[in-house]
Amino acid sequence: MTAWWRIAPATLKSALKWTLVAVILFFLVRNIPVKPSEIASFLYRANARFYASLLLFSLFLMMQAGIWVLIVRATSSREDAATMPRLRMGTGLQIFIDSQFAKYIPGGVWNYAGRIVLAGREGISFEALTASVIYETVLLVAAAFLYAILLLAMLGSVPLLPLILVAAALLGLAYAFYPRLASLTAGAFAFASRWKPVQKLIRRFNGPGDDGKKLGAALAILPRHRFFGCLLCFLASHFVMGISFWLMVGSFDRGQIGVLYAAGTFAAAWLLGLLSPLPGGLGVREGFLVYFLSQKLDANAALHISVIARLWNIMAEVLFWLLVHAFRYPFTRRKRTLEP
Repeated sequence: MTAWWRIAPATLKSALKWTLVAVILFFLVRNIPVKPSEIASFLYRANARFYASLLLFSLFLMMQAGIWVLIVRATSSREDAATMPRLRMGTGLQIFIDSQFAKYIPGGVWNYAGRIVLAGREGISFEALTASVIYETVLLVAAAFLYAILLLAMLGSVPLLPLILVAAALLGLAYAFYPRLASLTAGAFAFASRWKPVQKLIRRFNGPGDDGKKLGAALAILPRHRFFGCLLCFLASHFVMGISFWLMVGSFDRGQIGVLYAAGTFAAAWLLGLLSPLPGGLGVREGFLVYFLSQKLDANAALHISVIARLWNIMAEVLFWLLVHAFRYPFTRRKRTLEP
């Protein structure tokens, strides 16, 4: 009986881990709009441009993960920096992609929750991780919004000059009032951190000695130049995404679109997909991809590409996961060997 109680926690932990993996795989497969029997045939017939776009889209995902790591480092307070370990880039990339597949579970927040849990095991404070997720979301939406504005201009829906003036005015106001906006956001989360459930959550991550009163301060420390520097990085990564989507569309030889149009289409579809209650923006993003692509291509081609785009996205995430784990395997194995 004594031996059972010793191994029971480890057994339960392992069972929960594999149950979570099974749940993620279940919803991941449900999000693939192509029958399994058709995937092998499609991959066999795909040309070099499709696989080049796949590699480039994986690079885009790596860039996004790298920017998140930089945000985590920047949102650590000076007090935390003296005691908290620095999140390594390789570790951060692995944490990002290991948790990324949880976005296909209904709820839409499990990838962020997984990221916070996994990075917390590396000694990163709950406050810094919460702040990084908030800043990342704001920056991603801002970058996608700017590309969506560009798409509207290319569609001729709105004149280009007024759109440029509006975008410039919004960026100027955001830059001018950034300290005040950051302070207000920090104050709101400082107020929320006084609630007992939030304090318990903070202490669970940071240890019993944490009073849970630092959450607001951590959210206000991302300097203005770093915030807008990260925005530029996200804009650059979205351009890489646009090139990859442009290559993917061109690989079907069903018509051509421009690189900027491709970037705007994918970014706008992602942005509008946030309105979908289904995981990964399922259905809404494909619908808007069809609409925007059909402005330049025939409807059948647009529909076909929108269906393949979901498979293409998942394949790029799997490729990212394989590359990161293949690169980090020797380091992980060595670490396990050195552990007592």
